[in-house]
Amino acid sequence: MIKILGFALLCACLSVQAATVTVTGDDVQFTYDDASVFGTASVVGNSIFFLPTNFKAESLNGAGAATANTTLQIRIEVITDGFALRELRMLEQGDYLLNGTGASVQQSGQLAVTSLTQTCGAFFPCRSTALFGAGPLTAHGALTEWSADAAIDLGHDPEWGSDTWVDLQLENLLTATTLNSALGEQAFIEKKFAAIGLLLEPIAIPVPAAFWLFGSALAWLTLRRRAYS
Repeated sequence: MIKILGFALLCACLSVQAATVTVTGDDVQFTYDDASVFGTASVVGNSIFFLPTNFKAESLNGAGAATANTTLQIRIEVITDGFALRELRMLEQGDYLLNGTGASVQQSGQLAVTSLTQTCGAFFPCRSTALFGAGPLTAHGALTEWSADAAIDLGHDPEWGSDTWVDLQLENLLTATTLNSALGEQAFIEKKFAAIGLLLEPIAIPVPAAFWLFGSALAWLTLRRRAYS
């Protein structure tokens, strides 16, 4: 019995580990969990894209509020020497449907970035957040598209500026509500696309002190040669 239980736990651990995926762009590496409702990602350049197929909320005939809530976590590492992450931009898209006077939908979320290399202040890692939301979502009677975006510029924080290794959290909330029990009242909203694009900048590489000493010595020797020529 103990052996069987141990084998089951081992399989469970392996299945959890197998959900972690690392994909590489031109200059960065993304690590995320493909077992979330966002599904498997695609990478183009230094941007990562998701096409979720089951991230939706629906309420019918006065059932009240129905929600879909999840957080996507991505570890981002710059792998090209001489560059650092300066800015992150997020775009999400989907559609919604409203039928009935008591039907409504909402979309909201938060983009957060936490440094894995730097602290801002005495002890805490540098962190920045941006709230976002689509709206107003008020069109009735036909399937209608929505979109939302957010951006975080690390350069706006004088203690941060840029980074090479961060954790990104993309929190999402979809809400569909119907208040009247009339037959046919419907509120439906879904997310169909999410993308994170990165802006990188060159890092100023300090010149070693030995180089300056060598340059000074070379200039001194040149002057001596001219003086004796």
